[in-house]
Amino acid sequence: MAVVLCALALLSGVIGAGFASGREIARFFAGHGAASGAAVLLALLTLYALFLRLPAQLEKTGCTSLLELCRARFGRRLGSLCAGLFFLLQSVTGGAMLAACAELFALMMRVQHAYGMGMALSLLLGALLCWLGIGGLALPGALLTVLLPTLLLRLYALPAGEACFFPAMAPDLPVRAAADGVLYGALNAAMLCGALPMLLSLQKEDRRRAALLFTALFGALLLLGAAVCRRHLQAVWEQPLPFVALSRELGPGGYLLVALCMYVAALSTLCAMLSGLSRLLPVGRTAGTALSSCACLLFAMLGFGTLVQSGYPVLGALCAALMALLCLPMSAARRA
Repeated sequence: MAVVLCALALLSGVIGAGFASGREIARFFAGHGAASGAAVLLALLTLYALFLRLPAQLEKTGCTSLLELCRARFGRRLGSLCAGLFFLLQSVTGGAMLAACAELFALMMRVQHAYGMGMALSLLLGALLCWLGIGGLALPGALLTVLLPTLLLRLYALPAGEACFFPAMAPDLPVRAAADGVLYGALNAAMLCGALPMLLSLQKEDRRRAALLFTALFGALLLLGAAVCRRHLQAVWEQPLPFVALSRELGPGGYLLVALCMYVAALSTLCAMLSGLSRLLPVGRTAGTALSSCACLLFAMLGFGTLVQSGYPVLGALCAALMALLCLPMSAARRA
């Protein structure tokens, strides 16, 4: 049971509003056409390898948190700075997901002050699930394994649009597809670095099983999402929210379904960010959850679009590079 809960908790963290809306799938995978399978495979292999390597590094160095591992690798001062960058990335990501929850709540609940109400209720729910531990983190992941296939299968069943012609594939397309897959996996793993110490509660073999189960679940959803985007590529290629655009063909029920999927996906990532933030703080679980909630709320005030367009890309790339150094053997990391 612990293996299943860990796999679902990892799934909760990786699937956010960008995945449930189809934007990430179209950008990193479906846009590569026939090479999209290579991008999916490399993304899954990257996530699987990093979800095993980071806990192994924690265990090998005797560390129980990302802060301790950063200090063990880079020294106390530089390590604290690096951990601060991970804290900032998770705060920005959590704030973006909280803002997305508020926007989606306001769209679904046409009441006065719906945005503020949605933000408050989502933050309280996210904090509660985070405080409950791995079982609370796994709950949104379990919901997504039901909601997302239902949505994606309905979208795939829609009649394909008229055929259209795209430019011929460039010779380096498979290389770019592979690079996008690795980048996608690294960015998501960096985002979840703070929460990965939860895997230390499992034995080495159970950690491998949890990572395999996560890879299978996420791979199935990713392949299905890429298939939907490829089938309707001419209709969604220039859409900022591909699945939302397609859901209009499903009627009001389909539109509500995609909104619900996006809300649960945003909430699930918010929970994972709150968990990672609280594990980075040298305080108890209750105080850590409260302080993490305040950090996410602070960034949520800036709005979803501003955070995703400005803060996440730079911080994500920087933390992915730091994560690569954390994965190196101790002697190699010191030389770097």
